Amino acid sequence: MEHRTFLDALDAQKDAQDFLLATVLEGQQQGTALLLCDGQVAWTSAPETLLTQNLSALKKCTTSGVFTLGDTRVFAERFGAGARLVICGGGHVAAAAVRLAKLLDLPVTGLEDRPEYADALRETGADRVLCAPFETSLAQIPGSTETYFCVLTRAHAYDITCLKQILQKPAAYVGMMGSRGRSELVRRQLAEAGLDPARVARLHAPIGLAIGAKTAQEIALSILAQIVEIKSHRQLTEGFTPEIRAAWAQCRQEQTDAVLATIVSRHGSMPREVGTKMLILPDGSTAGSVGGGIMEYRARQLAGKMLEGTEVPQQLASFTTGLEDDEKALAACGGSMELFLQVLTGGTEAK
Repeated sequence: MEHRTFLDALDAQKDAQDFLLATVLEGQQQGTALLLCDGQVAWTSAPETLLTQNLSALKKCTTSGVFTLGDTRVFAERFGAGARLVICGGGHVAAAAVRLAKLLDLPVTGLEDRPEYADALRETGADRVLCAPFETSLAQIPGSTETYFCVLTRAHAYDITCLKQILQKPAAYVGMMGSRGRSELVRRQLAEAGLDPARVARLHAPIGLAIGAKTAQEIALSILAQIVEIKSHRQLTEGFTPEIRAAWAQCRQEQTDAVLATIVSRHGSMPREVGTKMLILPDGSTAGSVGGGIMEYRARQLAGKMLEGTEVPQQLASFTTGLEDDEKALAACGGSMELFLQVLTGGTEAK
């Protein structure tokens, strides 16, 4: 296949829903990697590797983690296209939900048929706003397994209009604001309209966690908390976050090296999950975090040596909080993790 950098390959797969990145962790082929998008090879760091020879085994991976191909450890990471939030409605709750979503780095698309409310969504920080009748705007939203729909309109009729379309699209989550009585009425009407009973049953209505929310801000908090809860229980890693990708692209533009650190295994009390990434830049700054504390501090020290050339450019390293004589270990909480670190030459690919 034509050689492209990993970021280029990832950016080219805008319509893909399911990604699997496999990386060899040890041996002569350490650091070689392969990207599958919707089950098809989208990129590989080398044409003939252990990974290309075992495509059928890679395609069977349903969760992220370390496994062996022959006698070689390989890290397989499944991630989605990236969570995105679609909000139908532009009232006070919708505006508060947009603000909270942006704090969580969730891309937001707002749909509103009233120009003044659409403008308010833009001012609040929505990444994209469609001002048109809801059925027209929703026709432009394909949905995906990473799309979270929130129906927060001003009236029952608009809720029904939105849900009739949304429940025919792929989605990670569909929620509707309203009382319990109104929610049951909506479910009956959707069933009578011929919508899939299973999809109707999975509708989160009333929307949000039951925290006794009263104000618009509290309701928005309950909604985003429910979305985070559902997102966290999915068998996917966070992949390459917008922060990581932006910093990586900047390195490539400036032709500077960086180190990408990825958690491949963890044990004990650890704040971050397998697949979490951190990009360490030459000036010591970072994008992303592998959990903070003493282990992240040591990882950053090792990355600095890798960038200086005093450590090998790619390696599997183990970190623990158990060293009592380290003055930096002020708040160690116990646990250990394995990180795979690799130098990205000029911000593009491993040395």
